[in-house]
Order: sequence, then structure tokens, then C-alpha cells
Amino acid sequence: MSQWWKDLKRLLIWGGVILGILLTMFIINQFWTLYQLLAQLHPILAAVVITGLVLGLAFICYKVARQLLRNQPLLELPPNPTEEEYTTYLDSWLGILAKNPHLDPAEFQAALATSEPALDNQSKAAMVNEGLAILRERSLPLIKENANAIFLSTAISQNGSLDSFMVLFTLMRMVWQLAMFYETRPSLMSLLKLYLQVASVVLMARTLEDTDLIEDQMEPLIASIIGESLASAIPGMVPVTNLIVSSLMEGTVNAFLTLRVGLIAQNYLGSAQDLEKSSLRRKTSTQALRYMGSIIKANSAVVLKTVGNAAKNASFGKAKRWLKFDKTTGKI
Repeated sequence: MSQWWKDLKRLLIWGGVILGILLTMFIINQFWTLYQLLAQLHPILAAVVITGLVLGLAFICYKVARQLLRNQPLLELPPNPTEEEYTTYLDSWLGILAKNPHLDPAEFQAALATSEPALDNQSKAAMVNEGLAILRERSLPLIKENANAIFLSTAISQNGSLDSFMVLFTLMRMVWQLAMFYETRPSLMSLLKLYLQVASVVLMARTLEDTDLIEDQMEPLIASIIGESLASAIPGMVPVTNLIVSSLMEGTVNAFLTLRVGLIAQNYLGSAQDLEKSSLRRKTSTQALRYMGSIIKANSAVVLKTVGNAAKNASFGKAKRWLKFDKTTGKI
């Protein structure tokens, strides 16, 4: 484990202790205030209500503490593992995959139960890689679904602040969904490490790289889509073309970011070891570009129709206000 992660873990522990103390003081103060208010009605009522709340809070704390204590540490292979350590590592992976509801557990459970020496580490490693490959394929629709939603919402919304919060929330939820899908990050600390790992890769020269990739690869496709659909979507309204291009580009950049975050999370969930960030960023960017064409083609018609209708309604509204133009009759 690297030194920066140890320092961050120590800082988070101390921060959690301080936050816990402050939260405990706040809860006690609120309980005492509630008790005083209820005691004015009847002391027994106040005692019953406060006792019920305390027992409920204690039960919640017990469940959370029990879950944390049951969490197993993240699988990590030493730099120079022995044969026994590598075997234990592979067996642990097979145990995780055998419990995953998205895989057929029979094959992995049989491998764990096999005591024959014929099933060597090479065979176990092949089984682990096969299981992770299946998880990658089956979790890919989840990533594409989030990318589609982000493309449509941000292309149509065109609200910078709202779109930023929407994208951030979607990315955090998607990483959580992928972690639950893979079930290879068993503890809160390992899940936090996953978020930090994904963020560290994404934030490396994101803006310039995304802009260059979108301009080089996606602009020709967007131009062809607009050329095919603009005339039928908003006839006679050429100035709206810039708005449509801006909308499609905004949705494309955000959908591309969503795809890449999901693919980066997949790579970290399928490996307990540190990955080389620059090569991972390039690989996931190339993969994300392969899926962007289908997303743009599938959703561009909706964006064109929505933006076109909004532009026409705005034009009719302005004409009605300034020229007293009647939209239904077409007369002034």
C-alpha cells in the first residue's frame, strides 16, 4: 500500500473520530431539547419517546458497526508473491466470483472444492480472468444507459450549474452501481479508494484531451447528422444550427466523460493492483469513442426535435409580443 493512501486513511480516521464526537454532542443536545418539550405535556410521554428514539438509534449504529466489522479487506497481491500467496490470492478471487449473482456460481465453487493438483494456478487465473470478462460485458449496458441519459439531459438542458451537478451525481451513482455489480470492493474504505482512483485518472488533463478527441472524432459525425436532419427538423431556421451544434457537443462531451469513468471503474474493479494511469486513460478513451457514435445517432433526433420546437416556440412568442402575431391563424 502506497504511503499517500496510508496518510489519507489516517487523516480520514481522525476526521471521522472528530466528526463522531461533534455528532454525538449534537444528538444529545437535540434529545435533551425534545425531552424538555415533551415533559411539559407529560413526563412519562417524554421518557417513552426518548427511550424509543435512543433504542432505534442504537439499533442503527449496531447494524452499521456489524456491517463494517464483517467487511473484508481489499485483495492485494504482494510485489513478489510466493507460490502459496499467489494460490491464496486466486482462491480468494474465485470465492468472490462464486458469490456474485451475475455469474454462474457452480463453476467457481467446483474449482474451490477441487483438491486435485491438476487445477494449477494457471487454470485458476484463467477462470478468474474469464469471470471478470463476463462481468465487464454484462455491466457495459449499465454504463451505456447512464451515458445515454447524460447525453439527452445535458444536451437539452443547457444549464451549466444544473448540468454539472447532474453529471457529478450520475458519475458517483454509476461507480456505486458498478461496485455493487462486481462486488469486489467489500469495505467502505476500498470503495472510497475506488472513487479516488477513478478521479485521479479522469482529472489528468481532462479538458484539453476531451476537447481534442471530440473535435477530431465526433464533429464529422455530428455534422453529418445535422446535414441529414436539420431541414426536416426546423425548416427555414438556419441560425438555430449553432444552438443545435452546441447542444450536441455539450451532450457528447458529458456522455464521453460518463463512458470513460465507467470503463475506468471497470478496470479497477477487475483488478486489486495499481494500474498505470496514463495507459489506462488512453485505453478507456479509445474504448469510449467506439461507443459514442451509436449514442449520438440514437439520441440526436430527440435533441434536434426538442431544440427545434423550443426555437420555433420562442420565435412565435416573440412575434406575438412585438407584432401581435397569432400563432394559430398565422395572421397579424
